[in-house]
Amino acid sequence: MAITIFTGLWIVFSIHDLGRMDVLDPTHLHRNEIILVRFLGSIGMLIPVLLWTPRAFDERWAVGLLSIWTLSGWFAVLRLMQIYVGVVLWREVYSILTLSLFMIFGAFRLRTITTAWLIGICMVSFLLMLYFVPFGASFGVHPGMVIDRGGMVAMTYVIGLVVSIPLEQSARREFIFRRSLRAAKARIEAASRVVNDQNRRMQELIREKERFFSSAYHDIQQPLAAINLFIRSARTNMSDERAVDRDLNVIEETASDILAMFKDIQDYSELGSYAPRLTPVNAHDVLTEVFEQHREMARLRGIDFRIAGRRARPPFIETDRSLFKRAVSNLVSNAIKNTSSGGVVLGWVQLGDRLRVDVWDTGIGIAPAHREAIFAEYYQINNPGRDRSKGLGLGLSIVQRVVRLLHGHDMSFASVEGRGSHFSLYARVSALNPAAEANERDIDVCAPDLSGMFILLCDDEPIVLEGLRRLFSRAGALVYAAESMTGFEAILADDSRIPDLIVTDIRLRDSATGKDVAGRIRRHFAWAGTIPVAFITGELLSDQALRDFPEPFMLLRKSSAPEDLLVEISRYLAAQPPVDLNLAKDR
Repeated sequence: MAITIFTGLWIVFSIHDLGRMDVLDPTHLHRNEIILVRFLGSIGMLIPVLLWTPRAFDERWAVGLLSIWTLSGWFAVLRLMQIYVGVVLWREVYSILTLSLFMIFGAFRLRTITTAWLIGICMVSFLLMLYFVPFGASFGVHPGMVIDRGGMVAMTYVIGLVVSIPLEQSARREFIFRRSLRAAKARIEAASRVVNDQNRRMQELIREKERFFSSAYHDIQQPLAAINLFIRSARTNMSDERAVDRDLNVIEETASDILAMFKDIQDYSELGSYAPRLTPVNAHDVLTEVFEQHREMARLRGIDFRIAGRRARPPFIETDRSLFKRAVSNLVSNAIKNTSSGGVVLGWVQLGDRLRVDVWDTGIGIAPAHREAIFAEYYQINNPGRDRSKGLGLGLSIVQRVVRLLHGHDMSFASVEGRGSHFSLYARVSALNPAAEANERDIDVCAPDLSGMFILLCDDEPIVLEGLRRLFSRAGALVYAAESMTGFEAILADDSRIPDLIVTDIRLRDSATGKDVAGRIRRHFAWAGTIPVAFITGELLSDQALRDFPEPFMLLRKSSAPEDLLVEISRYLAAQPPVDLNLAKDR
């Protein structure tokens, strides 16, 4: 705006001078040159004004335009000083010169360095003009007066620089302050958005947990009520063995439903801290195990469950055996639960370097509106009454989390509402077919046998303690049970037989822990080597909670089926090295 106003004034005075040309130059010798200088000065100053577009937000471009404008006006004024004479020179032209200096300082007040070299050029050119143009007639004044005017220009230059420096510093501080303020406001707004997002997610999590606890409370209360009713019925019908047997079957089935619910919760919780271990896995054995695991459930529901037969076996795959089996098992279990008639088929096909495992069913199918929500926790289709046989709605959510954990795995599904669904799991084919897999499977499928094993058992819940004692005793083990470390003091004092295994709950009464009990027993028999420990818990803990406890140890769940507990312990003991009998004899 400033250079536009100044350029407009220049043009107005140029037109005004044309009207009194005879007064300014009576000899008419320089009339054409005056017109030319005024015109060229106007053009040089008008060009930057016309080019002052949004591009002037670029500082270099703006400085360039201001420099062109300054030099155009300055050299036009210098030439006019050479043309005009006498009083008119110092009264009109020189005043324009000094005004130009103030204009330059005003335009460049935030650029001291630019102001210094630009006005330096102007000052030097003015002094050179005074030096090379003869004094006297041309200027119509005394040489001392000319020198005085030149000194004034130099003084104006120095004073302008002295004033520009604090102005620029002040402006920079103000600019930095405004920029810091904007940045702080931006950070506050960003933090506020993050807090709002976290609050929104927290509220969603709270609503989700409330929905889960409400559903879980309902789903668990129902089978507990059924167990109480059928226990009463069994006691009433003690004389009728068939009726008692039917009641016990219902109680067993209902208890299995409760264990399945807690196992889903356990599986979902453990996935958050589980570290997958990818190894070559025999896919045929995994699929066969899943088929055998669910065949009875399908038979009880009246569902035809088949595994697709092929001449060649599926190849080994690179996966985590436990996670992959869990994912396939959940897909099969979900298919059986949601199929009321027809059947379920488990199959596979090799696609290049990947194996696709398929689960087809003729169930209720999935409507388009539910296809995204089915992988959400606790979401179930067509289960408003919370049928406990359909679980808690964690099955597909667990499958999705497993696929995300396993590198190189993928999942897809297709469904037609009312006709059934087709889920597929993809895994990479392994380049190795290790023979060790067969040995590992031999241990997996062997019948649990604890004959001759001496087990120390500790649990602060008497009912659970007695149940575990009976379970291990019927498997052939010699069991010594106690509710705390105090119960083992007598057996330790007698230097009895070295235990083959310590089975203990993690959390005991009076702030004691199973780690304390196992550590005390291990220290007593330290001369015989490190005794293996099996921690059993009803809490949602991972192996990381026991990372400070010396190996070997394993973690078992109270929610596991009794048969699974025996199998896991049998495998665990079979993998342990035998006790050095020579050390025992020396002892």
